[in-house]
Amino acid sequence: MLVQASGLVKQYPRVRALDQVSLEIKEGEVFGLFGPNGAGKTTCLRVLSGLTQPDAGSATVCGIDVRAAPNEVRRELGILIDIPFPYEEVTVRRYLSFFAEMAGVPAYDIPMKVEWALTLLGITHHRESRIGKLSMGERQRTELARVMLGNARMLFLDEPFSNVDVSMRIGLRSILRDWVSRGGSILFTSHNLLESEAIVDRYAFLHLGRIIALGTARELKSTLLAPAYELEVGDVDRGLAALRAIPHQSLERAGRGLVRIGLVSRDDAPRIARTLVEANVDLLEMRSLGTMEDVYSRLTLPTPQPPQGLTR
Repeated sequence: MLVQASGLVKQYPRVRALDQVSLEIKEGEVFGLFGPNGAGKTTCLRVLSGLTQPDAGSATVCGIDVRAAPNEVRRELGILIDIPFPYEEVTVRRYLSFFAEMAGVPAYDIPMKVEWALTLLGITHHRESRIGKLSMGERQRTELARVMLGNARMLFLDEPFSNVDVSMRIGLRSILRDWVSRGGSILFTSHNLLESEAIVDRYAFLHLGRIIALGTARELKSTLLAPAYELEVGDVDRGLAALRAIPHQSLERAGRGLVRIGLVSRDDAPRIARTLVEANVDLLEMRSLGTMEDVYSRLTLPTPQPPQGLTR
C-alpha cells in the first residue's frame, strides 16, 4: 500500500475537519476523494502530504510516517492542492526549471525534463510566457507539468481539471492513466463526479469529516442505487408489454425506440434480455441509468420527510 491512514483527526476551533478517517491506497490505482464543500477533502490531502499535522491518528505515505518525517514524505509526492499566485513575473520555462531542481532532478537533465513536461501538457508555445500572463487553464496545465517533473511515486491532485477545456481533459485523463499504469498512484479530488467515472478506480466519500462510503463505482451503485436501465429496442409497444412480466418499480416509454425500467431486484437484470428475445423484440442497447452523482445524492442529501400533520 502506498497510503495507509488510520483514525486521522484534525480539529479546528469551530469544526472537526477530519473525524476518524481511515483509508488505504494501492499501487497503480486512482483513488477519488469526494464530498461537499467543507467535507474535509483538502485537509485530508494536506495531512497526508505532511503540510498539516493531525491531532490524532496515524498515516504512512510511501512507507514514511507523515507525522515523524513530513519533509521525506513530500520528496515522494507531486502535489497540486491549489494554484499558487506567486512567481507571476517568472517565465514558464524558468518556473518549471526551478521546481525540477527542487525535486532533485540532476542539473544536466533539467532542460530535457522541462521540455518533456511542456510537450506532454501542450504548452511548448508558452515556454517563454510569464506565469502572470497565462489564462487560468494554461496556468493549470503548467501546474500539472510541475507535479510530473520529479520522480514522485504518488500524485495528490485537488481539482486537476478545473479551468481546462474538454479536449484537454480527455488528454489529461490519458496522461494520468498512463502514469498510473507504470506503478504510480493518484489521490484525486474533484466536484465533477460524472467526469470522475472515466478515471477513478475507487472512491471514498467524505461528509462532515467522516468517510461515509468506500468502494468502486460498481460496488457503490449496486449497494446504494435502485437498479434502473434504459433500453433501445426495435418495437417499444411490444417491448413494454413483454417487460411487464418482470417485477418492476417503474416501466415507461422514454422516447423514440427507448424504454426505461426500474427493477425491484438487481438479480432480475439478466431477465430483461431473455424476456425481449422470447417476445421477438430486438434489444439494440442496454444502459444502466445510475451515475456517481446519484450515489453522491443518496449519501449526502437528507431523505425528504412527509409534511407534518398529514397521515394516511
